[in-house]
Amino acid sequence: MKIKILISILAMVLVAACAGIEIPGFGGAPLLGGANGLEITSFSIEPSSAFSGSSVRLMLDVENKGGTNVPDGDAVVYLTGSNYAGWSGAGSFEYLDFEQDMKATDVVRQIPADSKRFTKSLEAPALTPGQTRQDTFIARVYHEYETTANGNVWIYSETEAEAARTAGRALYRPSFTYTRGPVGIEVSVSPDPVIIYGTDSSFTLYVKLSNLGAGTIYAPDILTYTGESRSVSLTTEQINRVDVEVGAGTLEVGSGCEGAQELIAGKDTTLVCEVTIPGSIPSLASYDLGVSVSYGYYTERTTIVTLQGRETAAECTTDDDCPACEECVAGDCEYVAEGEDPKDDCTDPETCDGAGGCA
Repeated sequence: MKIKILISILAMVLVAACAGIEIPGFGGAPLLGGANGLEITSFSIEPSSAFSGSSVRLMLDVENKGGTNVPDGDAVVYLTGSNYAGWSGAGSFEYLDFEQDMKATDVVRQIPADSKRFTKSLEAPALTPGQTRQDTFIARVYHEYETTANGNVWIYSETEAEAARTAGRALYRPSFTYTRGPVGIEVSVSPDPVIIYGTDSSFTLYVKLSNLGAGTIYAPDILTYTGESRSVSLTTEQINRVDVEVGAGTLEVGSGCEGAQELIAGKDTTLVCEVTIPGSIPSLASYDLGVSVSYGYYTERTTIVTLQGRETAAECTTDDDCPACEECVAGDCEYVAEGEDPKDDCTDPETCDGAGGCA
């Protein structure tokens, strides 16, 4: 019977640890797994080898691996690569819109996280026959994200704490739950449990932040993800920055735990501040306490295609191989100059208009 009870207790502790829930007497279990927010789960090109002039297709899969929903308009895919302008026939980069909210997993309703597949068709650029080279494509996902901690802090007066000990009751300790994200949070207080002695009316709050993602964190609300003016350009001063906010209800939070903070990859940052209980100290009371960390985040993946040059067949050999008002020039069909009509394609008195038509 004792073995069964022990197994049950261990199972409860394991479940609580996975959920980021604290069980009184067992300590906290912040959920600090390296979840990556909107994560690129795959990026590929088909076929992986292509001849000049042939078509290829880029395929990109993105999934919300964190614990926060990302609204449409707060994320964008950025595509670029070596000689991207030659492949796209346009600029050296381009944006792809999500056109949907990217929701996190709904554990209660057992709804999986949202995912999105992007496809892009490209035409291989010209390459000297016999020449071979490898071109690299880069996909990045930029988005706004947030990691939160929510819980409560029990406050004991000196008398209430002594009464509980005398009666053999364990004192309630602060407990918090955490959402998943590239930035991990661990919240603790001192003393733990919180006991107010004499005229004192405060306790110390510690907020430990960890950069857990494999991508790059940047300051929130500085990039424009939609519209003609959108841009994902960042400065050195904007990367590795987060914004912290403490929600404490009626509690008064001192300086040190809120505002813009620097967060370097591989290093933790601990914020410390005093929290004051306004008014008279109750014998026993619980206060809500939450911490939210806002930031931007991007990850990237690459894929490679091997390009081979080859001779291309001539489009035409004579003018008769070309459409109306076009003539064969060095194997290519080109528009006849305005006012001319060497093949009598137009009805008199009309002549070719220089754009493939008659006027």
